Amino acid sequence: MNRTLGLRLAGVLTLMFGFGLSAVATQPDGGHAGFMWPVGLASGALVISPRRATPYVVAGITTLTSITFLIGGYPVGVSLGYSVAVTIEAIVAQRVLTLGWTRRWSLLEPNDLGRFFFACALSALTGAGGFAAVSAANSFGVPWRVAIAVFVTHLASEALLLGLFKTYSGANAVYYGNLERIAAWVLTIGVTTAAFIPREMPSLAFLVIPLLGWVAFRAPMREGLLQLLTVGIISSTLSNSGYGPFSDPALMDRLNPEAHHLPQQAFLIACAMVTIPFAMAVSMQRASASQALRERARSERLVQSARGIAIIGTDELGRINLFSPGAEAILGYAPEEVFGQSTRMFHTEAELARHARELGTDPTYVSVVRATGQLPPGTARTWQFVRKDGIPRTLSLILSPITDDHGAFVGYVATADDITDRIDAQNALQKALDTERRAVKRLTEVDQVKDAFVSSVSHELRTPMTNIVGYLELMQDGVYGVPTPGQTDAMSRIDLNARRLLTLIDDLLTLSSMESIDQRRRRGQVDLVGVVQRAVEIVRPGLENRELTFAVDAPANPVSITGDNGELERLVINLATNAVKFTPDGGTITVRLAGPRDGCGPVLEVQDTGIGIREEDRSMLFTRFFRTSHAHELNVPGSGLGLSIAKAITEVHGGKISASSVHGQGSTFRVEFPRQEAAAAR
Repeated sequence: MNRTLGLRLAGVLTLMFGFGLSAVATQPDGGHAGFMWPVGLASGALVISPRRATPYVVAGITTLTSITFLIGGYPVGVSLGYSVAVTIEAIVAQRVLTLGWTRRWSLLEPNDLGRFFFACALSALTGAGGFAAVSAANSFGVPWRVAIAVFVTHLASEALLLGLFKTYSGANAVYYGNLERIAAWVLTIGVTTAAFIPREMPSLAFLVIPLLGWVAFRAPMREGLLQLLTVGIISSTLSNSGYGPFSDPALMDRLNPEAHHLPQQAFLIACAMVTIPFAMAVSMQRASASQALRERARSERLVQSARGIAIIGTDELGRINLFSPGAEAILGYAPEEVFGQSTRMFHTEAELARHARELGTDPTYVSVVRATGQLPPGTARTWQFVRKDGIPRTLSLILSPITDDHGAFVGYVATADDITDRIDAQNALQKALDTERRAVKRLTEVDQVKDAFVSSVSHELRTPMTNIVGYLELMQDGVYGVPTPGQTDAMSRIDLNARRLLTLIDDLLTLSSMESIDQRRRRGQVDLVGVVQRAVEIVRPGLENRELTFAVDAPANPVSITGDNGELERLVINLATNAVKFTPDGGTITVRLAGPRDGCGPVLEVQDTGIGIREEDRSMLFTRFFRTSHAHELNVPGSGLGLSIAKAITEVHGGKISASSVHGQGSTFRVEFPRQEAAAAR
């Protein structure tokens, strides 16, 4: 508990003790109820005390209450009993108002007002029962009369004092000026005093109620409650002193001493029943109005800050009554230029006709707007607006109808985003894409022409080259005479290069057929074991003059896949020939075939102990006409098409080819074929 709250609690308990002493000291002779004991202060102390401090506050209330009754001359048993009853009464009020410490008490809602009067009545009833029980137990007065007196006086005390302990939210935004405040206080004090001095004019007391209503209407709630308390203090003080309509001896003689002050207490209860609900209703209205003003100010700030969005509002006739800064920036008009004008000013006849066609309505502005407003909420349509300078702008617009609290149509609000630049960018992008498509189409046509040219030239070259090789063989065999040693050497060189040229032509034709979409392949079940064996037999003659170890590791049983027998043989030949070329004498070449296993298809590997591949060359291995830098250095013959052909054949059969190598130690080329199920699906 902080120091401020501690001082506040001490002050409340001190006031309770002081007013309690005054109450028992001024009670009429023969009274047994303690007159108007300030139980409202006891309840208020519990309402504002923290939960952990409540036991100490309860002990303080009980102790101070018993002391006031003892000083007032009450018997010890009665004093202790009354103090316990007052404490219980205060606890009941606190528990009802705070719902058992689960919330803070305020007067902000109608339920709060109901709970307040219920707490006052229930606590007063509890005190009346407690006092009556103590009276009966100690034969101190007539219990039922004591109960009535306690109920009325304690109800008045709770009603006048408890309201001062509510939580204030500071929502009262309307305050009257200082002059009005002074006048209100002067009139309240003056009228109350004037009304409670004469005994013969009880009607004067009713003049106080309009004043309290005026204060409740104009002043903050706290000030209205303070003026209500002031009326209570003045009326009680004058009544105790024998003044006012409620102290007339003729009236007092007819009443029991316990009931002498009940008329004045009833008057205060009536004042509280008028002032508190009125003040609360005015406070709620002020809070609602303040909230509405804040929401309106917030909406205006949002409209003013939305610089990139045009917000245009109209009345039910389509006349502009809202034109945001964003609309001003986009359309170039000042608000005073468009207020009262129809939004028709922003659109051309052609634009209205377009929307009429798309919406299926009459080509009139009213029909188009009505049809647009009837679209599902949030539906955006593209509108072309004409700026003040005549430049058209494309806006994405959402049109929403506005209704009042009774559901009556009062106008439209349109929110629009300028998408002109976005549309221009999309058009430019579309043009670029169209240009790119045309370029790709031309490149495809060029590529097709190139492939056709390569294929045609290769075919045309193959026939004369075959004739050349044939005549060379005849010359080497001596058909045209025995050649001299020099001629034999020259013919050998011609034959070697002619055959290299034939190989290049074959590679070009093969690669062209691999890349041709129209190529028809002889697909069927192919045994890879047989493919490997036939390919090895084709490669072996090239090993006659080489000191190389050539091994084949293949299963004994057939390994079948779906494919083209000739192309698969070419795949193995190319990989094996490549290994032979790049493996120095003394090395080893292994062609390994593994059947399907673990859900994977067959795997073909060609491993050598050759010169290997440098790191910088590996990414280009399967590129057409690429030859490694090491191959150039060693002058190893080749066209650079072997691996690209192998890659093309592998991909045509749904497989994947890869290479691993350590420079100077050898290379391994691995071909992974798909499973038979995947191949069948392809």
